Amino acid sequence: MKSTHHIKLAATISSCCFLLSLGWVNVAIAENSLQIDEVVVTARKRSESMLEIPESMMAISGELADRQNIKGLNKIGLAVPNVNLSMRTDSYPNVSIRGVGAFGLTQGVGFHVDGVQIYKGDASSRFGDIERIEVLKGPQGTMYGGSNIGGAIKYVTRRPSTESFEGRVKLLAGEQGIADGEVSLNVPLSNDWAMRVYAYSKTDDGFMNNPNSPSPVFGLVSNNPADVTKYEENAIRLSVAGQLSDTFSVYATARFSDYDGPANNWSRELIDGAANSNTGNVPTGMQYSKVLDTNNLPIHKRETVGASLEMNWELDGFDVTSITSYADTDSQRKTDVDGTQLWVIYTDRPETFEVFTQELRLTSTSDSELQWMTGLYMENVEASMRSTLDLGWILLGAEEFTHFAVPFETRDEEDSKLAAFGNVTYSMGDWELGVGVRVDRWEAEESAVDIGHSASRSDTEILGHLSITKNLSNGGIGYFSIGQGYEPGAWNGIADGVPPVFGPNGEKTLLAIAPEELIQYELGWKSTFMDGRGSATAAVFLSEYENRRYEYKAKNPDGSGTLIDGITNVGDSTQSGIELSANLQATESLLISASLGLINADWDNGVAVEVGGDMVDLSGKDTSNVVTESWNIGFNYARPMANGFDLIADMQMSHRGEQDGGAPWDVLTNDSFNVVNLQIGVQNDRWELMVNIDNLTDEEYYTDLEPFDNFSFAGLTGDGEPARIAIGTLGHPRLVTASVSYAF
Repeated sequence: MKSTHHIKLAATISSCCFLLSLGWVNVAIAENSLQIDEVVVTARKRSESMLEIPESMMAISGELADRQNIKGLNKIGLAVPNVNLSMRTDSYPNVSIRGVGAFGLTQGVGFHVDGVQIYKGDASSRFGDIERIEVLKGPQGTMYGGSNIGGAIKYVTRRPSTESFEGRVKLLAGEQGIADGEVSLNVPLSNDWAMRVYAYSKTDDGFMNNPNSPSPVFGLVSNNPADVTKYEENAIRLSVAGQLSDTFSVYATARFSDYDGPANNWSRELIDGAANSNTGNVPTGMQYSKVLDTNNLPIHKRETVGASLEMNWELDGFDVTSITSYADTDSQRKTDVDGTQLWVIYTDRPETFEVFTQELRLTSTSDSELQWMTGLYMENVEASMRSTLDLGWILLGAEEFTHFAVPFETRDEEDSKLAAFGNVTYSMGDWELGVGVRVDRWEAEESAVDIGHSASRSDTEILGHLSITKNLSNGGIGYFSIGQGYEPGAWNGIADGVPPVFGPNGEKTLLAIAPEELIQYELGWKSTFMDGRGSATAAVFLSEYENRRYEYKAKNPDGSGTLIDGITNVGDSTQSGIELSANLQATESLLISASLGLINADWDNGVAVEVGGDMVDLSGKDTSNVVTESWNIGFNYARPMANGFDLIADMQMSHRGEQDGGAPWDVLTNDSFNVVNLQIGVQNDRWELMVNIDNLTDEEYYTDLEPFDNFSFAGLTGDGEPARIAIGTLGHPRLVTASVSYAF
């Protein structure tokens, strides 16, 4: 059924593109001098045209990101087909690319800022004053190592310039009490040195509210703030760049950000079919409720301090680059798990997270047919959590309103990587051969502090990459590539009440999480057309995914009725799909872009998992957290006016298909949805005034949806509510804002 839907969708979009192309050809006869700007990216850690790189990727320019207010993960996810990216309700990223990667406690896709990989809550931070956003699809193991098995998302920030003193201020305000201000400033310090400052501050009352209903048992009223999803965030980034000599340059950054807002502001759905959710049917009767009626506030407070130092030596025929980074994140998440005005389960999860990385690489700079790169990489990640589970009166069996906190997750983690990598490309006339290899040594250690159990494991992964590229007569390329990626092994902690784990010799240990591995085959084509006025890409891919992980929730075996979170290796899956994209400068004023992605992701034959003592056969079934089809159409219009301003009108139309959410043996299907964003305004060299409408049609949708045990009073007693419900992160309703920018 889904395959038939894919065929119909592809045929419809192809027909529309063909009809549009007829009009474009007619325009091209009269205006064949227009050309699309070349997009230069650093996907292979050197500056190259995006149309010359033999792999599938998309780039969002800093100008478009700023105009379309692409400041968070959700909008990036809507902008790029076959990329399933959104922010979880606890401000952690949900992400998969081409059906690879998993939501929840695993990441699967790497996030990078100026060549430095960032993790967890820091990965969902807002980054502005950017040159571009690069989305690399498919495993990036050779260049970027572990934790990039599904791909990589790179933020490339604007660097300091010695050319002139300049700056920009932008103020945005609108519905939900939104007040958002940001400033960027470039300051030349001398002929060789410059500094850049970027800062922002935002407040948002959110779109969910707490009516503070009386408790269903005691009639108590919590009197929490009505704006239960209100948040504030602030950040500042300072960068300095300069020349210490003719051949030695330095680029240093320091940043601070803090976030104070909600955590796990789930929308609870009492829907038909939730109690039998392993069927994967689209739930009926969803209300998309914007009410979060809880007695405890869902809270997330996060602070991050980070710094990096990049040094570059230009030697004879090659450059030596060193990148050192450090980041420290303190996070505290408090979640009202039952989501009601009755105190049942409330978690408090403080966590610290420190990351240190060091990369040293040598890159050829000659004009010969042979280009090469080699390097070393080291990473160390330390995390610590001392969380508690606050149990309410029902679970404690009390006769009156009471609650009591017990240890929940008390763990220390240390993960490290040490790698050597290299890549060579050799041109032979119209052909280019690329070969890459990486040797990654990883180690994962964890201690369950309260009970004294600990475990450590390590292994070495050898990853390869091969590409064969043919330069075509029209200036395009055709290519075939094979790439590998992996996610390092890890451990599950032991929550309070869970029986301790012992090894074969009686030693104290933890539940292991095996490393994931993936190999991808891709056949692609990239080209320009109409004398450079348009560009197009096409790719088909097939990937084999081993030891695929998923987050799971299970009832605590201590009989308390609470949940434990964990990660398990379910089995192997196969992903295949197609991607098409095109850009056309239709007129001097109008740029049109379109892209399409289709994915089929199934569990391999023989994959089964034990659930409640029974084996559930997953063979041939769809994998969770994969959007079946997605497409985007964008229109960017800019036309001069008589008063010296340009009229600007941009529109983005995004479609996301069905998506199964939850553990593979216990899923709900999230329905397809469409989102239209619109920006209209005027600008000149200094001023820009814009009106922005996000979700123009006020589409009701979830970015994620999954089944969940119902911990409400009625759910626990079986009186009037199902034992299982659906929870999800609501997509943002229609939002109207206005912004004014001034450049100096």
